[in-house]
Amino acid sequence: MTFDRVDSILEQWASERPDLDASPIGIFGRISRIDRLFEQSMAEFLRPHGLTLGLFDVLAALRRIGEPFQAKPSDLAATTMLTSGGMTGRLDQLEKLNLVLRVPDPDDRRVMMAQLSPEGRTLIDRLMAEHLERERDRLEWLQVGESEEFAGYLRKLEASLRSLDGRGPTVGMDY
Repeated sequence: MTFDRVDSILEQWASERPDLDASPIGIFGRISRIDRLFEQSMAEFLRPHGLTLGLFDVLAALRRIGEPFQAKPSDLAATTMLTSGGMTGRLDQLEKLNLVLRVPDPDDRRVMMAQLSPEGRTLIDRLMAEHLERERDRLEWLQVGESEEFAGYLRKLEASLRSLDGRGPTVGMDY
């Protein structure tokens, strides 16, 4: 087993306050560190394409909707946990990159929909394939069946945090 920074922190608490059970730091400290590492890795992966994790999230949300790969900005904002102003900014950036088009809503011409452009669809399809391969590579240490078990534990932790903190819908990236 490898000794890491979190183990060092746990040892320091055990030495300074042996009366405290600091073991949750072993989980939450690592989750926090993993999140930062993931965000750094994603930023490096997306940078050559002129994208941020937030822009990637919008492209992925549009792609997984299915044909015709379009949605109202308000629906995208709800899906990605953004304000309408935040979504407008992301859509503006994606439109400048020719990855998203704004098209009239067929049911209400007063409303503009965000739609993946052909370039946007090509890019998100390629990036998702590469991204998922990178994620699989990072989980290769898991044995058969452990991935589902590990995901189950994380699902339970998320549900526990939501119920204890009274949190609503998902927070963060849902690509």
